[in-house]
Amino acid sequence: MNVYKYELELTDEQSIRLPFGAEILTVQQQSYKCCLLWALVDPRNELEERVICIHGTGHPISDNIKLKYINTFQIPHLGLVFHAFEKKL
Repeated sequence: MNVYKYELELTDEQSIRLPFGAEILTVQQQSYKCCLLWALVDPRNELEERVICIHGTGHPISDNIKLKYINTFQIPHLGLVFHAFEKKL
């Protein structure tokens, strides 16, 4: 197992490909890259699609989707706070 880092877009919903069974650890800012996701992965596993949702504080979130909370992160130089979730399909 290894911890790998993946770059995300600062957008409401996006798909990323992670090794099957990856455990998402956190989403944070690093330097001036807005969104990075760290996951515990077995790089030998086949890739699977995972859907990540990022919502700003006070922004609406649909009641019709099932989300698993990852964490809250800040972008201090912009004065913004975001909340990262994994969309469960």
